[in-house]
Amino acid sequence: MKHILTAAALMLASGLASAAADCPKAPQNQWLPVLEMQKKIVNEYGFAIKRFVTDGNCYEIYGWGLNEAKTKFVEVEVYFNPVTGAIVKKKARD
Repeated sequence: MKHILTAAALMLASGLASAAADCPKAPQNQWLPVLEMQKKIVNEYGFAIKRFVTDGNCYEIYGWGLNEAKTKFVEVEVYFNPVTGAIVKKKARD
């Protein structure tokens, strides 16, 4: 039983580790201020923000955005470079 729990914990941990984006390390004094980043996300990228967090070296949102065909809004999880504001990784849930 102990081996099964250990294996399950390792699988879960490896899945969580691979889910994060690879943002470059930079001192936080070089990061865009949170409010400026949120404005960029809404005004330039067109996302609606449900939740905004810092994840490691990235800014991350959970919210809504247009699907690839730009025909409907879908839930999204998006990671941003905190220095430039560029999208590093995006996952959409149809």
